[in-house]
Amino acid sequence: MATTTTAFGASRGRRAEAERLLETMEHAKSLEEGHFSALGMLITDASLCADEPSLTAIKDGLQWLYRTHYLDVPALDPDRREERGRLLGLIDVAHWALQRLPSGLQLGLRPGGHAARFLVAVAARPGRSNRELAAELGTDDTEISRVGRRLLAAGVVWRRKEWRSNLWDITPRGRAYLAEIGLLPSPADGDAPVPSPAPSGPARRDADPDPAPAHHRPR
Repeated sequence: MATTTTAFGASRGRRAEAERLLETMEHAKSLEEGHFSALGMLITDASLCADEPSLTAIKDGLQWLYRTHYLDVPALDPDRREERGRLLGLIDVAHWALQRLPSGLQLGLRPGGHAARFLVAVAARPGRSNRELAAELGTDDTEISRVGRRLLAAGVVWRRKEWRSNLWDITPRGRAYLAEIGLLPSPADGDAPVPSPAPSGPARRDADPDPAPAHHRPR
């Protein structure tokens, strides 16, 4: 509960900061480098934390700014044209950040499937290798690599190399997704057990739905 309250407070503060910045930009005679840098950092932070309200507020504010100051203006000087281009770029970044949120990707992981159990395992103890995850989930390295790549593409896990091994960590976005579906291990749990395994038998390549359906998957 404390973690959820802290995350909510951070989201509310980030959104308020974005709204203040956008209001300042709306009344500025010209947009400065600092405006764009601050917005870029806010979008990055909100994306990493799966902060949908802040990303939505930023996208809506940027679109309003573009419509009121740059759309259908017959002649813009070079500086204003550059500002318009940068605004459009930030609108695109905010849009794709929203698309990359777990809800936008429609992860829909089954609690007993390999992908959900993979995610819970690395949330409980980050830094697990392919071999450790395969042993814990009762599958093989090939299946772990397959599931890991798809979760990596969804932005809910990180992968790092240590010698010849892949080590897996959960991202803030991944933790937010597990909290949303009620599978986030408590910090007091330590090595919390992963969800119940799927029925025994040979590992099936199609055991889990694709975390990023074809029509949502980045190209």
